[in-house]
Amino acid sequence: MTNYKIWLMIIFALVILSACQATPEEKIYHILEQTVAKEKDFDKQQKPLMELETQEQRLFDKIINLGIKDMDKIVKLSNEAIENLEKRKEKMKIEQASILSSKKEFSKIKSHIRKIASEKTKKEATQLQKLMEKRYETHEKLYKAYLHGIDTNMKLYQMMKDKKLQIGELEKQIQLSNKAYSEVLKMNQLFNKNTKKFNEQKSKFYKDTQIKIS
Repeated sequence: MTNYKIWLMIIFALVILSACQATPEEKIYHILEQTVAKEKDFDKQQKPLMELETQEQRLFDKIINLGIKDMDKIVKLSNEAIENLEKRKEKMKIEQASILSSKKEFSKIKSHIRKIASEKTKKEATQLQKLMEKRYETHEKLYKAYLHGIDTNMKLYQMMKDKKLQIGELEKQIQLSNKAYSEVLKMNQLFNKNTKKFNEQKSKFYKDTQIKIS
């Protein structure tokens, strides 16, 4: 065996040994950083979703201001709104997949928390785990509420294309849509609140364990 190959084997062994000697706190740190990385697709969907939501609101306002004599325009704008909703549904699915991937990665910290020697640090890590799990639960509710909101608006725009639509039926569907998006807003605010709490606890955990953030 050449000296080059021997040195490669030694370096490889040292890397493995170094990883094995990492403290539970350090391992949790690396899992948390990977968890953040898994949410990149989640972050990428936020701006496009907001832009699509604004576009849909403009389309809705235009439709509402048209009369029955402008039925061709109403149908055209309603179809554009439906297409907008389809795009948002796809982006929400990407967002959800990203969160689920993050959740799977985060679940790895459980085994390392049990190995923490300091009871104080273990308590902090457990609190961190609970906050993140609550955040994931809230996002699941947000995801379901958002898809329900899209479905109610889909139905609304389909109804708007009907020349025989009764004003009472339209008003009822608009109320259902408003109620659905009220729930979306509520869940979104709660999700942001839970995210903030988690980030604060994570910073505290890093500070108290004196983990160097690269």
